[in-house]
Amino acid sequence: MNLDEAIERFETWLTAERGLSRLTVRAYVTDLSQLAAHLEQRREPREKSKRPATVGVESVTLSDVRSFLRAQTQRGLVETSMLRKISSVRTFFGFLVKRGVIPADPTLHLSRPRKRSRIPPVVGEDIISQMMDLPDRKKLTGLRDRAILEFLYGTGVRLSELVGLDIADFADAGETLRIVGKGDKERIVPWGGEARRTFLEYQARRFDTGKKHVTRHDLRKFARHPAFSARKERRISPRTVQRVVEKYLRQVSLLSRQSPHTLRHAFATHLLDNGADLRAVQELLGHESLSTTQIYTHVSAKRLTDVYRKTHPRS
Repeated sequence: MNLDEAIERFETWLTAERGLSRLTVRAYVTDLSQLAAHLEQRREPREKSKRPATVGVESVTLSDVRSFLRAQTQRGLVETSMLRKISSVRTFFGFLVKRGVIPADPTLHLSRPRKRSRIPPVVGEDIISQMMDLPDRKKLTGLRDRAILEFLYGTGVRLSELVGLDIADFADAGETLRIVGKGDKERIVPWGGEARRTFLEYQARRFDTGKKHVTRHDLRKFARHPAFSARKERRISPRTVQRVVEKYLRQVSLLSRQSPHTLRHAFATHLLDNGADLRAVQELLGHESLSTTQIYTHVSAKRLTDVYRKTHPRS
């Protein structure tokens, strides 16, 4: 069996049997297609008139895999992307061994570098307040931008989760919202305060209701529309949301990385700074593992240390 055929079988297994999301499956297939292209190029005959032979899965060696990963490193791939590619390749060949397609796994002795824990950049509460005052709420786009910023910071949702929401998701929501996250897993997040008020004001202006805020009845009338839009009928794109966040954060913050995830970091860090329980923050963020959430405790501890060093007379 050649690599292309094996990748197709693997893709079917990921979708039908493991039930992974479309985006996750696409990431696996992209990584493996890059591996196949690299190996075809590596085996390319010297006679340019001949096409390179399709690579058979049984011929792939540990040296081939290491060559592919070195090439990716030379391209300047970041650590997280490299770890994902290693995971993709190892899962793929493990699948082939279990299905009896190949007798041995060439990645069995492939070392996996330890992922270094990076403390995410933190935006202070004062910076958040300054940023929220920047959008021009007299304009529809400004009100929409404010609603996006308030919602990201007020709920801690991921960019993809915000973009995928419809007004129907809000129509019967009280103090909480049902969010569908990674792996189609659901979680409940509180929704209120400025995030709620600005969202309802945005919808009232967006659909020209003549009211300051829409009601639940109004939301049901507009249920088929996306929650946030670039135009009245069109769902907002992830890139547009990124531009909105970058536009306003850049005016108040000197952080090198300014993205929707920065507001998710701020949401978690500020909750912990103000006494929230780590397990509760884990649930709100939709993290499967508590260790993923614990990075925010490092952030809070670092801030406490900085305050101590700046303020204690004997520090």
